[in-house]
Parts: sequence; structure tokens; C-alpha cells
Amino acid sequence: MIWMLQERRSRRSADRHHALRYQLEHTREQGKIEALVVVDDAGLVLAGAGDSTVCEELGAYAPLLSRSPMGMRLPPLLRGGEVAVRHLELEGQPLMLASLGGGVARDALLSHSGQGVRRILSSN
Repeated sequence: MIWMLQERRSRRSADRHHALRYQLEHTREQGKIEALVVVDDAGLVLAGAGDSTVCEELGAYAPLLSRSPMGMRLPPLLRGGEVAVRHLELEGQPLMLASLGGGVARDALLSHSGQGVRRILSSN
């Protein structure tokens, strides 16, 4: 019997930036997430999937939201959607994965996406 191997990823790239964007886009589509970004602790967007204006605003607010135990008022582009921020650390560098919107599986998808982000950014 001949076994056919099927690649689970439909798009791949040797370029880290493209690979990261593809990974975020895949997670965004699976989870029906409006925007998904990887940001540093200063709010600089390293990669994103979704409307670029929303991604920039989500990235800028992610560090503030992650430090605010009681939450905070969201800017206009982020209002009406649920924002989630997950902390990642890569070689001592604090990073965040932030999302706007998403369904019931969002937390599991963000966890899985975080693993993908770490794998892509730590590859040589």
C-alpha cells in the first residue's frame, strides 16, 4: 500500500517574518479572530494578521492591558471585541500574543499559536 504524506501547512516560508505572518493568519482564520499580533513589551508589532490599523492599535495597547489587573477602557478600534493577551518569552525577551475577538476555542488556539511563534522565532 502506498502512503501519501500530506503537508499540514498550506503555506510555508524560510523567511521568519513571512512564516510568522502565515502562522498568525492561519490561527486568525481558524478562530474567527478579528486581529492577532505578536508584540514586544513596548507595544511594537513584530507581526500581525488582520486589518493593519487594528493590529497597530491592539499592539500598542497589549502591554498596558497585560499589566492592568482591573482592565481599562479600550480605544475606539478595539471596542466591542474581547481582547486577550498571552505572555511569551523567547531567550529572555518578553513578547506578547494579543487577539481581538474569537470564538470559544480562542484560548486553545492562542496557546497553540504561541508554540508556533516560539518555534519560528527560535529557528536558526
